[in-house]
Amino acid sequence: MKIRLRYPATPENAREHAEIAVALARAAFDAELDYSPKSLEVADAHIESLRDEGVDGEGAAEALFVLGCYLGEVMARRLGGAWVPTAQSPLRGVSPWPMVVALRDGSAWDAIGKAYKRLELGDSEYLPAFYEAAAGGGRSPR
Repeated sequence: MKIRLRYPATPENAREHAEIAVALARAAFDAELDYSPKSLEVADAHIESLRDEGVDGEGAAEALFVLGCYLGEVMARRLGGAWVPTAQSPLRGVSPWPMVVALRDGSAWDAIGKAYKRLELGDSEYLPAFYEAAAGGGRSPR
């Protein structure tokens, strides 16, 4: 899958990718993403609408990437985490994405991968539940 992103897919640019998701939600849904855990319902609904339209991961690649960055940025801001290179995290060799969110408890969370899974698998991959699992102090890599 080839993704055309406005910025390189690096931890340093995750915030800028998340800002694109904010603009996307405003334009597509007239909805505000304010980096609150509650706002993850809006991001989740956007992915569900893509799913309802029959769009696949390749067709929605850029939207899923930036929505995954938004999810990860909410986690980083609210749970005291940081974006790190996947290769320097417990998810090295597990996640195909170049960056994940590492939390202070030592866990690492694949927010970008979660957005893709949400499209592919549906409600079982609900974004707010992913956030809640991380907030609950889950130590296993996700």
